[in-house]
Amino acid sequence: MPEVPSGDIHRASWLNIVKAQTATGGDGQSGPQFNPGTLREIRRCTADRRQRPKCPVRAPRYRDLDGDGKDELIVGIAEGTDDQVAIWVFTVRDGKVTRIMDATARPLSVEVTGQEVILREPSGSAGYEMRTVYSWDERAQAMELRAMEFDPVRSGRTAPARPKAAR
Repeated sequence: MPEVPSGDIHRASWLNIVKAQTATGGDGQSGPQFNPGTLREIRRCTADRRQRPKCPVRAPRYRDLDGDGKDELIVGIAEGTDDQVAIWVFTVRDGKVTRIMDATARPLSVEVTGQEVILREPSGSAGYEMRTVYSWDERAQAMELRAMEFDPVRSGRTAPARPKAAR
């Protein structure tokens, strides 16, 4: 993973971080296994999305999620055609970029509020969506699953009764 002596993740290329993480083949944590086509598209991505409109890596977001006053990097990576998205969060620890969250979802939305990442997904039950909340766990030094709840679908949005089947 890239080194960032300043500790400021904004000084590292977000795209190089994603490419480095996918090149390692994992770091001992569970995580999404991208299909060869997705890996090929990630390798072809450029920071200028106009040059590679098929790039599966979504635009990065930055937010202080661990309360240390420094931003973390949040990226989403679309996987193939089944609406799966990997949500990764990275921080700088001792001058090195480290992944502190690895989640996969079929999100209706991804929200960052305060120090939480909230994923909303179809629940499989008509009229309800699943809300999964990740928050900073000081002991684990990672973003950990804090709550999984089923909420009525918010007005103005219709959630599919069942997620699409994986192909």
